[in-house]
Amino acid sequence: MTKSTLKLNILLVLNFETNMKKRVTNIFTKKNLMIAFLVILILILLVGFLVLCAVSDSELKVERTTTINAPKAVVWEQIVHYKNWEHWNPWKEQDTTIVADVSGPDGSIGAVYHFVGKKSGEGRQTTTKVSDGEMQYEMEFLKPFQAKADGWFKLAEEGGKTKVSWYFHENLGFMWRGFMAIMGVSGMLQKSFDRGLELLKVYSETHAAEVQSDNAAMQISEADFPGHVYAGIRATVKWADMSAFFSKGYGLVGKEAGPRIAGPASALYWSWDEKNMQADAMACFPVNGKDPVKGAVIQDVPASKALLMHYVGPYSGFEAAHKAINDRLMADKKTMSLVIEEYLNDPMTEKDSTKLQTNIWYLLK
Repeated sequence: MTKSTLKLNILLVLNFETNMKKRVTNIFTKKNLMIAFLVILILILLVGFLVLCAVSDSELKVERTTTINAPKAVVWEQIVHYKNWEHWNPWKEQDTTIVADVSGPDGSIGAVYHFVGKKSGEGRQTTTKVSDGEMQYEMEFLKPFQAKADGWFKLAEEGGKTKVSWYFHENLGFMWRGFMAIMGVSGMLQKSFDRGLELLKVYSETHAAEVQSDNAAMQISEADFPGHVYAGIRATVKWADMSAFFSKGYGLVGKEAGPRIAGPASALYWSWDEKNMQADAMACFPVNGKDPVKGAVIQDVPASKALLMHYVGPYSGFEAAHKAINDRLMADKKTMSLVIEEYLNDPMTEKDSTKLQTNIWYLLK
C-alpha cells in the first residue's frame, strides 16, 4: 500500500467517524427536543388543570323544579317513601342493573335507600328530616369513589297543583373541582333531576286517585283508647291455624256472652313471633261487666294513649298496615304494650272486601 493510499484510507475513516458522531448527536438532540416538548406540554396541562381547579366552584349545587297537577299528599307519598322511588327513579332508566333495598322506618327519619349497579356504583341515602312538605337527606357514595353530599325535597301546594323542588349539594376538594368541571357533572345531574321530576309528574298525575285511596286506608293518628273489658279465648297460635282459631273462638264466646256483648269482634295480640310463625292472641268481644263467661277468660284492658289506624280494605292488606304503624312507632321512638284489631263489619255479610273496616290500635307503654 502506497503512502497516498494509506493517507486516503485514514481520511475516509476519520470522515466516517465524524459523520457518525454528527448523526448520533442529531438523534439525541431530536430525542431531547421531543422529551422537552412532552415535559413542557405536561407542565402546561398540569398548570391549566390547577388553574381550572382554582377557578371552579368549591361546591356542587343543583336545584330543579317542576309543577305537578296532583294534590300535595299524592306527590309527597312518592318522595318520602323510598319504596315508591321505583316509580320515578331516573337512574334506573340509565342503569337497568340497579338493585335497591330500603331499611329503617320508611317515610320517617332514619330510613335508608341503598343501591348497587354496574354503571351507578354503590351508595346510600338516609332521611335526616321529615316535616310538612320537606324531606332532607344525606348521600354517601361508596363505589367506585367515596364522597358525601346532602340535599332536600320541598313541596308547596298552589291552586290544587304541587310545586316540587329537588336540591343536591356536595363540598368538593381542590383537585376534585377540576375533574367535576371536565366531566360536566353539574350538567349531567341537572338532566337526571329533570328526568326524575318528569317521571314523578307522570306517575303522580296518572295514579292520583289510586294513591289517594291507599293513603286514606293508611292514616295513623294519636288517640285515646277508652278501655274495655273483653271476654275471649287466649292461646299461642301458629299462623297457619289463625283462621280456625278465631272462627272457633268467636263462635264460642258469642254464644256464651250473648247480650253482654258491647262491641265488635276483636283480636288482641301480645306478641307476634316471626321466627316461630306464631302469636300470643285472643279472639274476643268487649263485654259489659267483669262476671265470668263460660269457657272464656276475662281481660280488662285499661284506657291508654295509642296510635290508631282506621283501615278500610281487605284483610290481605293488614301486613302493610301494621308495617306502617310500626314505622311510625320507630320514628316516634315509642313502644307498644298491646295490639287490638276491631272488626267493624262482618266479612260474612259484607261481600265486597274493599269495604271492610277495621280499627287497629297500638296501645303505648
